[in-house]
Amino acid sequence: MISKTSLVAQQTRLSEWAEQVRECKNRPQGMKIEEWCKQHGITKANYYWRLRKVREAYLKTADASPVFVQLPVPVQTESADTSEPKIVAVLKGKNQMTLEISDQASATFLNSLIGAMFNA
Repeated sequence: MISKTSLVAQQTRLSEWAEQVRECKNRPQGMKIEEWCKQHGITKANYYWRLRKVREAYLKTADASPVFVQLPVPVQTESADTSEPKIVAVLKGKNQMTLEISDQASATFLNSLIGAMFNA
């Protein structure tokens, strides 16, 4: 059984590690992880271990089963304004969070979004 003190210490470490992961993810373009780790006094192996622990902790609190909502396909009508984005997917998550993905979302954006969801 984990004491309250141990639990608080564990949560504090995870919070600090999550901040380190965010800082590393936002490192200057072109800087390698090894260089960032060296500047912050940790080994590359330790960084990846902390990253894994942060992800595991997040996955324990995240909703394990994402909800996908099927949207009806709207009837195509001729319109003068065809530049308006159309919602093609809706993801509903924990805490009433809803993400609407439009048909104008780029692959780069979707990759960034998925990465952010896994690293959050």
